[in-house]
Amino acid sequence: MGDEKNATPERATDDAAYAKARTLFLGAAVAIALGLAVSGSVDRTAGGAVLLAGWGLAILALHRLGRTGSARRNER
Repeated sequence: MGDEKNATPERATDDAAYAKARTLFLGAAVAIALGLAVSGSVDRTAGGAVLLAGWGLAILALHRLGRTGSARRNER
């Protein structure tokens, strides 16, 4: 009823971008955990590489999440 303002195509695009960034952040968390597990049990170098990749993904995801989150907050 009162959500006509929130039913714009731009809002749907922002929601999709937020969901994508959130999923990327989840993937980064999994990569970090996997890197720690591999470095502690199998191979320290390989685990470190996976961990660094996870950190890079986390930085990228936080950047995207922050940008989409600020756009979502300003529209409300």
